[in-house]
Amino acid sequence: MAAQATPYNVTATGVVYAGAATFRGCSIRDTSGATNTVKVFDNASAASGTVLFTVQLAANASVPPLSIDDGVRAVNGLFLQATGAVEGSVWVG
Repeated sequence: MAAQATPYNVTATGVVYAGAATFRGCSIRDTSGATNTVKVFDNASAASGTVLFTVQLAANASVPPLSIDDGVRAVNGLFLQATGAVEGSVWVG
């Protein structure tokens, strides 16, 4: 059985979660109307460090929700970088 996750709303580049966490997945859609690259980093303050997730979205497109049963451990926190506006959530365990 997969562990429970808490969704954290995302709309643009910024800190998702400060502190050690488990990245359990996400549901992301582009709202900028242009090609959009989205990355989630193991970092609580900047778009640097280990990349845990990356996807390139077409204009107004979404990816199927990504669910990682065991999760990926982020030692430093979670930071989302997007080249345009997005809507959705990052799931933290």
